[in-house]
Amino acid sequence: MLVHVRHWVLAFVAVCCLSAILPATSIADDAHPVHPLAHCPFDHPLKAEGAYAALARGVNLPNWEPNYQGLKPDDGLLLLMLQQGFTHIRLPVDGENLIARYHEKDHIAAYLDHLEATVTRLIGLGFAVTVDMHPAGQFQSLHRSKPAEAFPLLKEAWRRVLSRSDNWQRDKVYFELLNEPTPSQDIWWQQAQQLVLWFNEVDEGRRLIIGPAVYQRHEPLTASIPLQGKDLLYAIHFYDPFVFTHQAMTWAEGSFMARLKQLPFPGDLDHSAVQEQIRIFETAGDREAVQEIRNAYQMRWDAARIKDELSVIAAWSSEHKVPVLMNEFGVLNFDVDLWARVDWLRAVRQAAEAHCFGWTHWDFSDGFALVDSKTTLPDPFILDALMARP
Repeated sequence: MLVHVRHWVLAFVAVCCLSAILPATSIADDAHPVHPLAHCPFDHPLKAEGAYAALARGVNLPNWEPNYQGLKPDDGLLLLMLQQGFTHIRLPVDGENLIARYHEKDHIAAYLDHLEATVTRLIGLGFAVTVDMHPAGQFQSLHRSKPAEAFPLLKEAWRRVLSRSDNWQRDKVYFELLNEPTPSQDIWWQQAQQLVLWFNEVDEGRRLIIGPAVYQRHEPLTASIPLQGKDLLYAIHFYDPFVFTHQAMTWAEGSFMARLKQLPFPGDLDHSAVQEQIRIFETAGDREAVQEIRNAYQMRWDAARIKDELSVIAAWSSEHKVPVLMNEFGVLNFDVDLWARVDWLRAVRQAAEAHCFGWTHWDFSDGFALVDSKTTLPDPFILDALMARP
């Protein structure tokens, strides 16, 4: 009961005060604001004075898509995000809309028109932008089963982006080669190398972001060597423990994940909420779910563990002298304790900054929402987790 009272009181305070606080000042501001990566080496490219400084803090914006049915942020909301300290927008681009195999010529042209207008708008507002090639399931399936057949289609999509990008400043607009590649890492790394060399030739000076295969986890990246080429950054995603960050997910039909709820962070096997979920799934005879929960919480998840998990990629970044971004991380808000979600986001954000990574929250106003689609304001608790200085 006490937890529910705490939620209600703070939510009431937030609703009363948010409209007054947000337009006035950034939650990250004070008399002497400190850049989140100020502690990093003097020549680090993501520091305030570095070449890639605008990528230090950002948010994913799937909302830009032409057929998106949810909140379409106006310039006022986007400027508010900029004021709060978000200097980078990652635009997931469904590359299937740029491939003749999947769509007609008129559709492709209209999609490119919308993309070009969106990038121009965001640059004009003051954001750095990542054009993130983020194709849907048909391409992903083909790329997984027939990578050699899919690769020319990926290149086709990028050629169409390049046909519109002449006026996109190279210090403002980045290209992410492919979101969560589905082939094995060795196959994808060969293809990525070809793309890097091609981009360096046809769009010299364009800054390129490359993520590894296997859901863009950090392990495949640390097992690889950096690619040959110019103006390269590397990107990972972080959603561990998955049963926590994706509990109550609605898009995996038949999965036990849809029935998970209220798992904790921090937490381990002895936590009452973990034991309750184990009891529920044991009663239902769902051995897979029980095992997955046990595996996830066998070792305690807390802020210290997250920082330690990411130390491997930090060491890789330092060894090879290449910048790393965590350009996806977040927690579904469907059936999760607010404070567990806030604590996880704060822990991941602080770990990323401690390791000198740039970060980009997933997402804007959908299931992992930073912005409340009803109030069209940033959730004050999530904003605090992402921006408040220690």
